[in-house]
Amino acid sequence: MGNFVRFFWKIVLLAALVNGTSCSSGNVVPLSHVFESWLGIKTSLSLQDPEDLEDLEDLSDLSDLSDLEAQIDDFLDTLSHFFASPVGSLYQIHNPGAMTAINDIALTAEELRIAARRDNREGIILLILAIDRAMETLRDVDEGISRTSQMHSFTLFLSFSLLIIIIIFGYSFLYLRLEKAESREQQNLTFSREAIIAQEQERGRIARELHDTSLQDLWRLSFQTESIDKIADPRERSRLCGEVARGQRELMRQIRNICDSLIPPDFHRRRLGDALQHLCYNFEQRSGIGCRLFVQDELKSGALDSDQQLHCFRIVQEGLANIEKHAQASEVSVLVRNSATELLISLSDNGRGFSPPDLDSCRKLRAQGHFGLWNMYERAASLAGTLVLESEAGEGAVITLRAQLNEKGV
Repeated sequence: MGNFVRFFWKIVLLAALVNGTSCSSGNVVPLSHVFESWLGIKTSLSLQDPEDLEDLEDLSDLSDLSDLEAQIDDFLDTLSHFFASPVGSLYQIHNPGAMTAINDIALTAEELRIAARRDNREGIILLILAIDRAMETLRDVDEGISRTSQMHSFTLFLSFSLLIIIIIFGYSFLYLRLEKAESREQQNLTFSREAIIAQEQERGRIARELHDTSLQDLWRLSFQTESIDKIADPRERSRLCGEVARGQRELMRQIRNICDSLIPPDFHRRRLGDALQHLCYNFEQRSGIGCRLFVQDELKSGALDSDQQLHCFRIVQEGLANIEKHAQASEVSVLVRNSATELLISLSDNGRGFSPPDLDSCRKLRAQGHFGLWNMYERAASLAGTLVLESEAGEGAVITLRAQLNEKGV
């Protein structure tokens, strides 16, 4: 930071030098005053151009020297003020070698004053030539500093421009990140509300299923159990006991099915293929619909973590539940295989088929409390995969899930 500040102030001084800015207090003398003062001396001697010195045939042709000493005093005063100023110090820093020779201008000017006092015209000519050479060197140094200051000014301008561009890009990047974070937060809030609604809908569905199945069967079994003691005929009593026992077994099967649909498989101890095999077996036993499962040998489902495998399992479970309720199918096939980068699960049936709803229709179904298809699409999206429904009337249906595998599954 300190280097940058020093560089900045150096540029400011260089810019002041190029623009010929002078301080109102008179402490800063621009170089142009030095050149003007020296040109004034040469003008008074009628030696404005270098050719005047070369063409001078007679030293007596020089103008009157009566005012030369006073003019030299003014020139020395202007020169001393210039070298004492910050701008003169900058010249010393820029080219100290050249400035060592230039500093001899003051000594040469002193000798010129002495020569003017003694009316030594030949010495005056030689000294004027020496000072001219020193002034040319000073002019070269000035041009070099001007070029350097312009380059530094351009560099500083370019640096500030790049800094502004970086700040703008940084601000834009932060704004986009903030906007994305707000959008993600809004999505999370929306998802949380929908998850709560889905939970309430699921609780209502479980309550209705328990009320319409298990609770009714319990009521019937309770009534039959109370009637056993009231029946005197042993054979009728035995028959009624058998019905109660069969009802209990059916009730336990119903409760077990509800538990199987609610409790997720333990994917830490068994893989996706084993969980799907158990799911298909229970589906076939419960619905009477033939269900065949084809799982690729050495399936790389281990490339999916437990949550991802659960999403795949729930998609198949929801698909089988829809087939049981609506498809009127006699056969179902579940195919599970993988390539190097993705896992494919295909669920097909020979039922009556349907017209696959588009995304807007799925939203309408979700708004009406039907979350099945929408949840399948959401689970596929959480897998960074795709879910495709293909069906026609009378041609059955095919549901295809493609999920990306992690690198460890390759």
